[in-house]
Amino acid sequence: MNARDLLWAHKYVEAIAACGRLLSIKPDDIAATSIMADALRALERYEEALPLFERIDAHEKGRENITPGHPGRQMDISCLYWFMGDHTKAIALMRGMVDGILDGSIQYSADIAGGMTQGLLLSYMGVTAHCSDQVTFALDYMRKRTRKYFLDSWPNPVVRYHLGEISFGDLLAKATGQQELAQAVEVARVKLLSRRQLCVVLFHDGVKSRIQGDEGHCLARMRECYALENPLIEHEWYLARYEVEQAGGKS
Repeated sequence: MNARDLLWAHKYVEAIAACGRLLSIKPDDIAATSIMADALRALERYEEALPLFERIDAHEKGRENITPGHPGRQMDISCLYWFMGDHTKAIALMRGMVDGILDGSIQYSADIAGGMTQGLLLSYMGVTAHCSDQVTFALDYMRKRTRKYFLDSWPNPVVRYHLGEISFGDLLAKATGQQELAQAVEVARVKLLSRRQLCVVLFHDGVKSRIQGDEGHCLARMRECYALENPLIEHEWYLARYEVEQAGGKS
């Protein structure tokens, strides 16, 4: 198995070793750097992952002739600071991405819905850090921005649910094709895209509950998100793991 196959098989230690061998031959191998960064994050070795994500970030931003206005890996870096306990830095980075989307300095957002992922994550960080101004800003940003993009462009349905425009069952159906959670989880077990989207749904339903003051339901959703197999890509799975561990449910 190559390094990427090892990563997707959740053999993180082996993936790191494979990347180390590749990087010893070609130190500027960005693909190997990216795989190693993902594996280190999966193992919660955040301090080691951070400089690698920063290296990838600089590489992606440095190709101005190819992708001007690329956001790089700022969302990954923001979340790493969050995991390491620097919530102020994490919020500043996430808010900076939202501001960059608004002023046009960031032209490549993280999703086809035009930057809704950043807004959703900012609302999570804001409510969790008791920064009500960031929550208000994020919700207003998403409310205005959702009108400019196709309503079903992912994760626009999550935003619409946040804003009370669609039901939880309808949101599940858009994510997995199923309106009941038990059936949605079964689909997510075998379909990666459904698992990725269900992670986002469960996490942000938890965030919505936290905003509404229902911390019990919030943590229940975080546990359900974390219980899914790690889809590797979604920030929400890692954030749910962080929430579960902070609540004393580390396993």
